[in-house]
Amino acid sequence: MPATEMIVMIAAFSALALVAIQLLRLAGVAVRHKTVRKLVDRDPVAAERLIGGLDAPKQQSGDDRLGIILVAFGLAMIGASLIAGDVGDWTRYGVAGALFPLIVGAALLLRHYAIERARQRGGTQ
Repeated sequence: MPATEMIVMIAAFSALALVAIQLLRLAGVAVRHKTVRKLVDRDPVAAERLIGGLDAPKQQSGDDRLGIILVAFGLAMIGASLIAGDVGDWTRYGVAGALFPLIVGAALLLRHYAIERARQRGGTQ
């Protein structure tokens, strides 16, 4: 399979996955909206409390799992490209492809570290 066809297939699959994720989010919002409308019809006072809870900002978690997973994924891609890299040119493609999750994962880990450090010093997020 030529590299251009592979790139087009990966882009098409990624686009379909993103569309599916957005459609699922839209369905979740529709279900939530329907639930709130039913509650407003039955008990407006309880609906005020529910709507107030929905408006409350969600607390962001300082979780670093995504960064660790991306760094591990990038290292696994590098390892796989070096092990299966009998063809010299393809090894460079594998390492180049591994740079993306490595850089994004490292940025997420650095962001998490900076937030935790600022939190320890008494700063706000």
